Amino acid sequence: MFETTLGAVDIGLTTRNIGEMKRFYVDVLGLEEVAVREIPADFIRQAGFGGGGMKLHALKFGDILIKLLEFDDPPPGGDALADALAGFRYLTFWVKDMEAAVDHLKAAGVEPLSGILARVPERKTIFFKDPDGNLLELNWVDPAAA
Repeated sequence: MFETTLGAVDIGLTTRNIGEMKRFYVDVLGLEEVAVREIPADFIRQAGFGGGGMKLHALKFGDILIKLLEFDDPPPGGDALADALAGFRYLTFWVKDMEAAVDHLKAAGVEPLSGILARVPERKTIFFKDPDGNLLELNWVDPAAA
């Protein structure tokens, strides 16, 4: 086991449409853009991370960074449904008020994939997609049950 220095992980999301993705994550979900960094192609290749250059757009959400990766030659998109491919499939945001959060998404033109679901009364969930089709989840837990 190794020791970590932060109590959170950073998440990298490759995007085909940086303008729409930044608008969504900043204007709709409320993340703060804290940095934009050019990463040269030779570094990307040396790291075994890809073949071309990119810009990394760092968006802060609490202690977490969501890094939108804008490659010089963006890869094709794919089906983001959880059972379509192995690997990371969705991000979860924990909210204080599920109904208000869903109303906010709808007012911003985001269509949830269903109504608010509750397997048990003290927990609610709903899924939706970002502009690139990535799955996102809102979760709410009744504070009295936590």
